[in-house]
Amino acid sequence: MLAAPASAQVGATASGTDAIEIPAADAQPAAVPVPDLREQLAACAICHGEHGEGATEGGEYFPHLAGKPAGYLLAQMQAFRDGRRLYPRMVYLMQYMDDGWLGEIAHWYAAQPAHTQRVESTALDAAARARAETLVYSGDPERGLPACAACHGDRLTGVEPGIPALVGLPTDYLIAQLGGWITGARSSKAPDCMADIARRIDPVDIRLVSTWLAGQSAAPGERPLPAGSVEPPMPCGSLTAAHDPAVTTEASP
Repeated sequence: MLAAPASAQVGATASGTDAIEIPAADAQPAAVPVPDLREQLAACAICHGEHGEGATEGGEYFPHLAGKPAGYLLAQMQAFRDGRRLYPRMVYLMQYMDDGWLGEIAHWYAAQPAHTQRVESTALDAAARARAETLVYSGDPERGLPACAACHGDRLTGVEPGIPALVGLPTDYLIAQLGGWITGARSSKAPDCMADIARRIDPVDIRLVSTWLAGQSAAPGERPLPAGSVEPPMPCGSLTAAHDPAVTTEASP
């Protein structure tokens, strides 16, 4: 969901039954009608905003859900429900939900306008900026680290159906999520590629990369790349899970 506020997640954008254009391949596909679930998702909106735009409350950040790939959103809700992600509020909300309903929720948030603009900007000196950009676009072969862009796309806007954007998120939230992978508070289906990657990153580099990412923007509303746009450099169980039938089947009206 998601990710959790420098721990949680959920949100929405008003689409009603209006057609929402969801890109596939190199051009916008035919518009797909998406039912308006705002009333049913009022509990999610408390933290994530009525339109899934994310929110900050008392210094705690609740990530945006709008425009993220449906496969990714479904996988995160399942992880909260099934004990692979540990954040009490989300576990409480997800614990009795079946995959069919979670798939509808995932589709609804995925259809909302994506949030791809920088949320903060912290100056890095030239050496720090160069190191961050190297890690993001080239990785670190000596540590066995693939580039962030190798999975999340050159624009860092994510890839359908299961890879989220890295832009539009604050530094502390990104650090918290990598920390969750390291400690086991966040995990995914085996092979857990992100846990493996996070444990190889030097702690200093985690802050550098997170700070750099928080200052990046894609085009307003830019959506994740189409499926097949990247070839992940290592096996990831979460990407297999993203093809779950609950997501690839159209949400019921």
